[in-house]
Amino acid sequence: MLLTKPAFLNQYCLGVLLALFVAHGASAKSDHNEPTPAKAGAQKGAHKLSNDKDIVLRKNAQSTLYLLSGWGKAEGPFVWYTVSAHFNAEQLSPNGKPFNLFSLSGALDCKENHFFFYRTSYMYFDAKTKSLNEVFFKKAKSDVIPISPDTIESSVKAIICNE
Repeated sequence: MLLTKPAFLNQYCLGVLLALFVAHGASAKSDHNEPTPAKAGAQKGAHKLSNDKDIVLRKNAQSTLYLLSGWGKAEGPFVWYTVSAHFNAEQLSPNGKPFNLFSLSGALDCKENHFFFYRTSYMYFDAKTKSLNEVFFKKAKSDVIPISPDTIESSVKAIICNE
């Protein structure tokens, strides 16, 4: 089911706000320095970095933003990925429940320079009980969005498209 314009705008605005929120943090280098051959279904001759560990995209005093491991499954021109943010303080999800972990799954087209979101998840990790619970999620495909420079998606593209 496609998102309606108001729902899509809310989800897109949340993504943009998340990007702006963490954009002022220091960029962290990953320990993924050696390229490995691309998986089947990727562009011929392309190389990707190892995707068996989470990669820190940005970090500041309020949050850490990760490209989660396991990215790289290709369907046609799109490469699937999940970005997750860990917050140092509780936030409120759209249903008013506290969360401290957020993830956004989507896919991007390296050649055409655009992406879409597919699933948004808000989770709460209780450090005392060591339990993780999803407090809110939305599974719906957004419209295709162009990738702009200096955005999280641009950082993700640079990693998974090996640019």
